Amino acid sequence: MRRKGMTLPNLTVYTDRLPRGVGGDAHGPVVRIRHQYRNDVGLHWHEWLHVRQWWIASAVSLMALVFIAPMEAWLLAVAVHPALYKFVRRYRLWAEVRAYRIQMQYPNASGVPLTLESAALRLMSPRYDLRLTMGMAKELLLAGWA
Repeated sequence: MRRKGMTLPNLTVYTDRLPRGVGGDAHGPVVRIRHQYRNDVGLHWHEWLHVRQWWIASAVSLMALVFIAPMEAWLLAVAVHPALYKFVRRYRLWAEVRAYRIQMQYPNASGVPLTLESAALRLMSPRYDLRLTMGMAKELLLAGWA
């Protein structure tokens, strides 16, 4: 599963030790996916995009922070994406819209891509705390915003 520009290092682990209702997640360069979604190409790309977001945020932060606190810069840099994702709703929205837009381009385990309606429903999940309506979610997924 290779895509131009998506070759950043990561570790994908297949496990069912995930929160209920979650098919996969990414923390830094580590992706965890439920066994039942091993062949879900769209889900893999969704999570790998989060890995890419983490690498980019870390690299940009490291370049900026190395001048402020050279000794601690790498520690701070790897925490930027997780902190922004957790505490800045607009950043979390940007990250998830991009990930779902990628996921919709690839087949799931059944061989069909995620539909716009399904992606919008997932964006509306309380897990993300994005406070979206179905119309807003669809519009974001279709617009070139992300």
